[in-house]
Amino acid sequence: MALVKIFLGQTTGNFWVDNGLVVLYRFFGEGEFEVEKILEDLLERLVQETGNEGEYFDPENEEIKKYPKKNWLYPTNLFIKATPRAPKIKIAGKSYFTHPPAYELKLSFSCKEETCDLCGETAPLTKAKMWNYPFVVEPGKFANFYPGLKRELRICPTCAVAGLAAYLGWLWCAQGKDALHIFCFHGDLADLERLQREVFDPLRLEEKGRNVPLAFYGPYLHETVFGLLLRLFSLVRRNSQEAEKLSPEARELLAQLLGAAEKPAVQPLLLYVVTGKPGQAFTMQSFKEFSRLAALYRLYKAFLEILPPEHPQEILESVFRQFQKREGRGYNTIWRDKIAAAVLDFGDPLPFIEEFLYKGSEKRPLVFKTLEVFEVYLKEVLNMDAQLLKVIRGFGYTLGSHAQKENEMGLLYTLRNAKNLDEFFRVLNDVQYRLSLTIPEDILAVESGELIKGSPWKRVKTLLSIYAMNAFLRRQNETSKEA
Repeated sequence: MALVKIFLGQTTGNFWVDNGLVVLYRFFGEGEFEVEKILEDLLERLVQETGNEGEYFDPENEEIKKYPKKNWLYPTNLFIKATPRAPKIKIAGKSYFTHPPAYELKLSFSCKEETCDLCGETAPLTKAKMWNYPFVVEPGKFANFYPGLKRELRICPTCAVAGLAAYLGWLWCAQGKDALHIFCFHGDLADLERLQREVFDPLRLEEKGRNVPLAFYGPYLHETVFGLLLRLFSLVRRNSQEAEKLSPEARELLAQLLGAAEKPAVQPLLLYVVTGKPGQAFTMQSFKEFSRLAALYRLYKAFLEILPPEHPQEILESVFRQFQKREGRGYNTIWRDKIAAAVLDFGDPLPFIEEFLYKGSEKRPLVFKTLEVFEVYLKEVLNMDAQLLKVIRGFGYTLGSHAQKENEMGLLYTLRNAKNLDEFFRVLNDVQYRLSLTIPEDILAVESGELIKGSPWKRVKTLLSIYAMNAFLRRQNETSKEA
């Protein structure tokens, strides 16, 4: 007899299995259970009525009756394609089921006990199929995740059933027909169980397109992950309506797991994100692990500290939300995704902010407090000299304002397009000649390695380009309003 063993005493190291084990623990508690009993319960949870009706022929009463149609719970239906079967009969040229079709979940296990490829337990095994492990397929077929074996993946009853239960522990967000994002957290199983029960359950939405609050989302992985983290971080600081749904104990738990508490969790929280295109089935396009959540929270906290005390969360969300451009009935959010990716990886977001200002902003300046937020990032993450930053800010504002007054937008584009240090200095010389401006000495003080006060010259040029164009657009808008 195949048994499922549920306990939270250890982790398998597989985020999908562990997520499913937490779900099973919440439904059944600890212990050993027959596979059939658990599958029957999971089936009830994974199948829902669609709101439509179908017809079947009742042979006993010899009449056509209606029944409520069902389907696998969205977005599970993109992965589980087990079609219910029922005998059919033809009446007046039309085919009818002879009873409402019944959904099934079946697993077939070997008689011989062997080692499970996922958890290492010795038990009867079954082949991992796409419907219980959607990111693993047999060798020789197209695989999103290849298990590293030269044969099919074979798993024990616990891992097989946990794979199905994992669907019920997802956080997810669908971007129409463009993308589906799946979020799975990983860490200590007892912590994950409390996280699901105390934090995510109160927050779960009943919306068609998502089941978790987000600051913003789009078709790309990084922008949507950042939208999720901004909202989760806000729960710790009580800067959102969702925070009121959580108990003080739940907020403290979240703070510990995110590394925001004085005593952080022993095992840090990891976030695994899968993004792909929904359709008749799901096509995975990207997968990423985020492990530096505590460092990201500290950065988030530093952002809020320089914002006005009134509605700092809303201001911060608007700063990052703005990097999108209206196209047809939707928005192109590629700039937001690239900027979010840079921040999440602690890289340089400036080239993408510059590109947005010059190509995607529709000639509007950056929203309130944008530059202040990224100044914090430059100092905290990229270690930019504070005095140099102050000089660039002041000169950039002057340059942009004078360029607008003299109708010299082309000069700013020439600055942006400078490909090397010599070209950069040539543009500054033109600025000095055409706008009668004195170039600050700090910007001209080149050090070994083409650095300017410790920063790459190109970063200095890009930042100056951003400040200048933002000042140009702001003054242009002010002039238009006065006219």
